[in-house]
Amino acid sequence: MEQSPEKIEFWENLYRTKKTPWDLGQVAPPMKTFLSSPYAVVPGKMAVLGCGRGYECVLFAQNGFEVTGVDFAPSAVAETTQGFSKAGCLGKTGFLLQRDFFELDDYFGYYDYVLEHCAFCAIEPSKRRTYAWTVRDLLRPGGKFISLWWLVPDKKGGPPFPVHKSEIFDLFGNHFSIDIAYEPKDSVKDRRGQEFLTVMTKL
Repeated sequence: MEQSPEKIEFWENLYRTKKTPWDLGQVAPPMKTFLSSPYAVVPGKMAVLGCGRGYECVLFAQNGFEVTGVDFAPSAVAETTQGFSKAGCLGKTGFLLQRDFFELDDYFGYYDYVLEHCAFCAIEPSKRRTYAWTVRDLLRPGGKFISLWWLVPDKKGGPPFPVHKSEIFDLFGNHFSIDIAYEPKDSVKDRRGQEFLTVMTKL
């Protein structure tokens, strides 16, 4: 019986077998560039949903943010924990929640920022509107949603599932104002022309 992307076992198997095509094996270059750009935001409390191996978690934790990586796959949480530990920020500016990010009601309104990188493309398209609501609810009033979207081309199945700019604006436009939106110029070779960086403010 085929496992569902909504099940922990599905993701745990992918991490253990290293079948993670969304994983760049490093921090996405546009995220580094963002932190040194005029658009950079001041440090605050940040949730990284579906944090995977935690490259961006470590990046922001090393730059003064109080980062909580959220993932329900034990292997992903373990690898992010190792990353925080190696960087010397575990338990200081780097924290983990081994949770389903759709079940974080106790953290609603807690975060200044939510970071998106390859979580949206990984979830079942039927749950994307719920994802938008979740992001909105986790943020405090005026909080910001910082996103590096992977615009996955149309194909059968997933993850990753296809992602289009029009869908992003449709799902998030009623809850957020758009601060910036641009195509990064420093994407890794395999993602050139397929990445889109946005910063949105909760209405």
